[in-house]
Amino acid sequence: MLAFAKEHRERRLLLGSPIESKKSASSAPPSGSGAPAGKRPGPFSLVLSWAGANKRYLFASVACASIAGLMTMVGYLGVFNIMRAAYEGTCTSSTLRDNALLTAVGCVLQYACFAASSVLSHKGAYKTLFDVRCRVMDHLAHAPLGALDERGVGRIKTVLVEDVERLELFLAHSIPEAFMYLTGPVAAFAFLCSVNAPLALATLVPFACALVILGVIFSRMSKVMERATAALARMNAVMVEYVGGMRTVKALDMGTASFARFRRAIDEEHGLWCEIARKTGPGYAAYLVVIECGLLIMVPLGGWMFATGAVAGSTYLLFAFVGSLYLTEIRLLQEIGTKLAQVGSGARRVQELLDVPAFGGGRPFPDRADIELSGVGFSYDGSVEVLSGIDLSVREGERLAVVGPSGAGKSTMVELVSRFYDATAGTVRIGGVDVRDIDYDDLLRNVAVVFQKTFLTSGSILENIRMGSDASLEEVREAARLARIDDFVMDLPQGYDTEMGSLGNRVSGGQRQRIAIARAILKDAPILILDEATSAADPENQLEIDAAIANLSAGKTVIVVAHRLGVVRTCDRVAVVEAGRLSCVGEHEEVLRRCPYYARAWADYDRARSLEIGFGASASASAPAAGAPVSASGASAPDPVSAPDPLAPPDPSAPSFVAPAAGARAASAEPLAGKEARHA
Repeated sequence: MLAFAKEHRERRLLLGSPIESKKSASSAPPSGSGAPAGKRPGPFSLVLSWAGANKRYLFASVACASIAGLMTMVGYLGVFNIMRAAYEGTCTSSTLRDNALLTAVGCVLQYACFAASSVLSHKGAYKTLFDVRCRVMDHLAHAPLGALDERGVGRIKTVLVEDVERLELFLAHSIPEAFMYLTGPVAAFAFLCSVNAPLALATLVPFACALVILGVIFSRMSKVMERATAALARMNAVMVEYVGGMRTVKALDMGTASFARFRRAIDEEHGLWCEIARKTGPGYAAYLVVIECGLLIMVPLGGWMFATGAVAGSTYLLFAFVGSLYLTEIRLLQEIGTKLAQVGSGARRVQELLDVPAFGGGRPFPDRADIELSGVGFSYDGSVEVLSGIDLSVREGERLAVVGPSGAGKSTMVELVSRFYDATAGTVRIGGVDVRDIDYDDLLRNVAVVFQKTFLTSGSILENIRMGSDASLEEVREAARLARIDDFVMDLPQGYDTEMGSLGNRVSGGQRQRIAIARAILKDAPILILDEATSAADPENQLEIDAAIANLSAGKTVIVVAHRLGVVRTCDRVAVVEAGRLSCVGEHEEVLRRCPYYARAWADYDRARSLEIGFGASASASAPAAGAPVSASGASAPDPVSAPDPLAPPDPSAPSFVAPAAGARAASAEPLAGKEARHA
């Protein structure tokens, strides 16, 4: 969850869809509640609708809970029978035995039915939680990335974990418990009405007062509960940010106390729950006192009616005992009400995610893989334009480099191709078809992306390369060999079964990127986007990554977003993006002449390379020709722009890659020590 949006973005392009949906690729993504506009069902209706076929477990649970509720009255009945027999002087050993047996059977049935109800309700609840989480994730897989960015990592995590988990309170506890706590008292009240209706109605006076108190409690709680849940989401978001920046916090010796936002979020959440306790505590205490005070009404009222001959002595005993106690079973309804307040707010936030407009089905992916952007504009917030008036064509099989200053909109432009976002102006076409008309799953299956920051799960290396595909081990190894990562993996103690979580940070950035390249090779999509894919490369593994990219890009339409200009000369054309606009497009030499920014960037790159190669040169070394970069020994260095083409298909007459020296290969394959540990 540390970078949910980025992880979600990469998952969606690894193998087409991050969720193994039971539906076919052409089926429409899950929708929200399906209610007509302006007529939204309540939160509890939503939860029951999400239960779907699992409602059969809930119905069976309710039946068992109702029987358990009826059995709670059996004990009262047994004790009353003994008291009445003693009052009338007819109590015998058989009376005691029979009523004791009746009470025992009632207790056994009560707990047996309650246990069965609990098992059934939890089975239905957890099946529903599983279905809801899959439904939400499947929906998010078809939602625009901007919708996820707006909500933030912490809020989405809160919905998927805490809010969905709250549904279990309603399904597994609130529903069966409500029926159990109400069935017995309702049956007892009906029996009391058959004996003496006025006294039976008098028993409801404490209950009526308790309902008024509960109404006050819930009104106060509902106003604060939404704020408390929102505070929890903010605390989760800040906590994720804090943990993600732990290296920086430790490096600067900032400590927890110095992270003010983290402290404020915790204090806010704590303060709101204290406010809930202050506002509901006195009312809850009053509720318990009132619901337990049936004797204060039944004893004087029943005694007066008995003294005046209005009721018999047995009736007086019945109401004094059962009539004053049966409503105490309802006292736990307050806890159910508290749970319902939490469930309602959680269900509303789950529905908010399901209400995010999702990309649906459409036409199959076209036969051609050329890309065209016509008058494309884009804005994240609807006010500030990030891109404007972009007109660009990429021929099928062409390699296009996209360069420009930071923040110019390079990554945003290529993200429109893979439909992470929809253009707010103009049209993006693939094979002459608007990407908005292409089936979304089909689009994801045919576009591969290698990102600057590689997302790896804690699973095995095999699972990380497969990412949900059914590729065989040999197919995975072949992709890994082409990505120049197979040797490293095979030198690990457990090979491809090695858990990434066990390696921690002992896998270098270059190795992570080669794993990502292996994924893309395995996917074999006709369109390839490299978004700063060599950013983590150091001089020791740059050759390996270049060879891997060459294998990956052979025969594909390739767009390279690059800050390192060494790869640009190897592309067919260059597109320069400045301030959200396309300032120049053409071949390298042409753009070098026409675009001042590109010329400055290359001059800076050449100077930086010259300093890098000449660093440490001997003062007595002979000077090279003017303008030529020098090596550490003072000899003329090769021209940086004449380096091997990392995007060119491998020469069939040449070896598949240039093997490093034996010592270098041994060092690069060393899994947990030496070079790789140092570059972790």
